[in-house]
Amino acid sequence: MFAVVQVTKRNFFNHISFMEQSILLLSVILLQTIVYGQDNSDCRTPHRKPGRCISIKTCYHIVNFLKNRILTENEMNFMTASQCVGGVGKRPHICCGIADEDKFIESNPDKAQTSTLPPFNPEKVGDGKANILPDPLNNECGVSLGNRIYGGTNTEIDEFPWLALLQYRKSDGSLTFSCGGTVINQRYILTAAHCVTGEILTAVGTLENVRLGEYNTKTEIDCIDSDCADPPQDIRVSKAIPHADFSTRMDSENLNDIALVRLSSDIKFNDYVQAICLPHTRYIDARTGDVVYVTGFGRTLNAASSDIKQKLNVTIYDQAECQMKFESGFNRRILNTQLCAGGVFAEDTCRGDSGGPLMRQTDAWYLEGIVSYGNKCGLEGWPGVYTRVSQYMNWIRQKLEP
Repeated sequence: MFAVVQVTKRNFFNHISFMEQSILLLSVILLQTIVYGQDNSDCRTPHRKPGRCISIKTCYHIVNFLKNRILTENEMNFMTASQCVGGVGKRPHICCGIADEDKFIESNPDKAQTSTLPPFNPEKVGDGKANILPDPLNNECGVSLGNRIYGGTNTEIDEFPWLALLQYRKSDGSLTFSCGGTVINQRYILTAAHCVTGEILTAVGTLENVRLGEYNTKTEIDCIDSDCADPPQDIRVSKAIPHADFSTRMDSENLNDIALVRLSSDIKFNDYVQAICLPHTRYIDARTGDVVYVTGFGRTLNAASSDIKQKLNVTIYDQAECQMKFESGFNRRILNTQLCAGGVFAEDTCRGDSGGPLMRQTDAWYLEGIVSYGNKCGLEGWPGVYTRVSQYMNWIRQKLEP
């Protein structure tokens, strides 16, 4: 497995502060010329323009911009979004724009983001509910500071900060984690209905807490090299709200496998705890062959788990083929409220959590699905089945409370 040193927002700006005091413009320009003459990693800036992944100290227009300047929040966000991995020179590395029109940081947040979706128009479901969910266009959700290189096993320490661990009280009084979920705002976690009702109540216990910002369940403070995360947040569950049409029968088809968990107090957002974006009215669902991602600790009722947060990329499976497989093999329907992904040998949501997120990145990270079930784990040609979140947006909004 490869090793990656990730620079988070906190220590990223410490590097900048040091750089401002020590770099000379002439040497920067010379180094810039040398670096561009090498075969460096191509990248895209937050404006989606071509750039080179190089040391921030050798990106002269960024250096000039930073001199004798206190950054605004939007400019800090731009610098954080400019990070890249695998560049040349001393860290931190940023995607340094090549084109003249992309050599300056925009103060306007609408110009500094990489929007490919139509404007976000939340539907109003009752008074006071229009702004309950975070807005993608204001960078209120779906922002992960982790690097964009996948294919390893462990995540970076600040990757996928919306992952939640559901904690249960066992019959002997001890606590255990047995499901995952996803932060969608400061009070709610979205998970699978089978994680809050039915078999899990007898097989595991009663849902009691939600843990946020966890990276390594074996350590109190999580660190990678000198980069340490804030302590995880454990928040008590106020109530669980499974979908009324979910069946707890063992022979059920896991239809409507979705639930909300309301917390007893607000989540404190930081670099390691954030909300993911939910599909909006004009969001286009992932299509067959699209790459999506799962993350978690591999915690299910029947599988071993990992101490460190895991990640895996899978592809969307053809819906018709998935329906045919499960109908012929198990007499189970796959409806449009569900989707299938994976099907590659030894790679499945065993690395994720029951109830955990199936995610896709466009302009931000969106929650595409919720881990529901599958045919064992990692069998060739057998995808995992997920609850399709976009089909339940009205239900979610109806159940949310301020």
